[in-house]
Amino acid sequence: MEKEKSKVRVLDLGTDQVLFECDVAESEKAYKFAAEMEQLGLEVKVNSPTLSDTLSTSLGLSNSQLAAYKASLEDEIESHEAGCCVEERPKNLN
Repeated sequence: MEKEKSKVRVLDLGTDQVLFECDVAESEKAYKFAAEMEQLGLEVKVNSPTLSDTLSTSLGLSNSQLAAYKASLEDEIESHEAGCCVEERPKNLN
């Protein structure tokens, strides 16, 4: 059984209907299609898989493994305060 590849999708904003779909490797086609649809007056959005989505797909994670992975990513991000990675500068530098 072949793994399902991550897809880039162009969706109609009003209906969420998929208007165009392609592999991540061909994502420029989706953006070109979206631009053409916008020129015709349609409101569209491009949905691209995240890095973690493509990683999990390539690793063949099950749905439960994927859910656990996403939860662990969210927990890790939330555990860091905004200032943990940025050094605070003194207010008076005189």
